[in-house]
Amino acid sequence: MPSNALADGERTNIDKSVVDRRSIPKIAYVTICAGIEPEPTDGSIFVTGLQQRFDTVTLDLPLAGGDALTPTTDGRLSLTRLLHREAPWLGAAIDRIDAQLRLQLWAGRPWVAFRPLLLVGPPGCGKSHLARLIANYAGTGFATLDLAGTSDNRTLEGTARGWTSAQPCFPAVVINRTATANPIICLEEIDKAGGSSRNGDPLATLLTMIEPSTARAYFDKCLLAPLDLSHVNWVMTANDASRLPAPLKSRLDIVELTGPGPEHFDGILANLLRDLASRWGVQVAMLPTVDAEIENMLRRRFARHRSVRDLMRSLERVLAVLIRAVPRPTH
Repeated sequence: MPSNALADGERTNIDKSVVDRRSIPKIAYVTICAGIEPEPTDGSIFVTGLQQRFDTVTLDLPLAGGDALTPTTDGRLSLTRLLHREAPWLGAAIDRIDAQLRLQLWAGRPWVAFRPLLLVGPPGCGKSHLARLIANYAGTGFATLDLAGTSDNRTLEGTARGWTSAQPCFPAVVINRTATANPIICLEEIDKAGGSSRNGDPLATLLTMIEPSTARAYFDKCLLAPLDLSHVNWVMTANDASRLPAPLKSRLDIVELTGPGPEHFDGILANLLRDLASRWGVQVAMLPTVDAEIENMLRRRFARHRSVRDLMRSLERVLAVLIRAVPRPTH
């Protein structure tokens, strides 16, 4: 392991309880914002509370995922082993991430970090599903933003102080909510993003957020402070990568995917049931029972469409019908 595990000048502190230099610490922290610019004292209601609402970004935040990078008995990382089990048809993307996580460990950087990843494939093949799985198993926190049809870059860039809707950039909002410095942010359908040089181009804004030299000191127009966004993990999805500008593509790891096959149905169904239970705040056992007849109906539909998204929608409709006959679960 290199003696200098962290890059010079990086404001990261590793847990000092680890005294053996040969061991890999489980927790590291980083400060992404030195301080938010104080608000005016003229009683303006437009920006009142910004410092209080977003003070989390000024704390020493954990770089999450160390436990998920533990090697298993078969030599694989625990995180990527779980990902292969849950989404085997996404193996090409998982292997790409696995290689970068192993470099992280070799360098003594025990947290989830990988190059911005672009997953290209047909609708519903599980692209955003993979991003959510990574976040769930690694504990990094997760957020998704759909860029299809956007007319400007305000959702991604945020809005400047002085506007009634003033809000920091989307990564700052996610970091503040998840209280981790390296959340997984999934940008969906970036090939369908709108915008212009006049109204703001979200893809141009994205470039500054993923380019390491600018991400380390991204100036937020709402917080009026530079933010270190270099630890954010980006997963982007598209149906057609040819529509993206070359400067953006050159900064992405691009993986072409195909949809899952019928042989993946059982694993996907079980995972979707867990996702729904988690979303609704109940145990999987509390969900209505999906009997053999209903399961076969879902299986036949999945074989025709081969879409994780379509299966999720069908499952939600089925459970909505079944739940009418099931008492509300108690906690």
